[in-house]
Amino acid sequence: MDESYLAFPFGIAGDGAVARADRDQTIRARIEQVLFTSTRERVMLPEFGCGARDLVFQANGEALAAATEFTVARALQTHLGAEVMINSVDIRHDGEKLLIEVAYTKSRDLGRERVMFQMLPFAGDNRG
Repeated sequence: MDESYLAFPFGIAGDGAVARADRDQTIRARIEQVLFTSTRERVMLPEFGCGARDLVFQANGEALAAATEFTVARALQTHLGAEVMINSVDIRHDGEKLLIEVAYTKSRDLGRERVMFQMLPFAGDNRG
């Protein structure tokens, strides 16, 4: 049985139907939602998110990076624990960009995946 989910962000496909996504695309979109949502941003679910957007403006120290990676991994595991096991989170600065790489194992088929996101210190499309 082929599973499909509503695409994130919500949209309309070329044929006029609601845009759909497969399970892997949905997991990636959910990781993106947790990363790009600041805590207390959602009124009815204030603990959702990890505030990674704020990291763009922080200093780039080794101790701070380790603590931040732990905080981000904990938020991802808390909100996506039924679907994935977070293996690692790597956060690093590349000039003005903040790069976040998440390695995870899918619960359903134990497949391992990696996704990379970039955040910039200005508004715009930050998805990598």
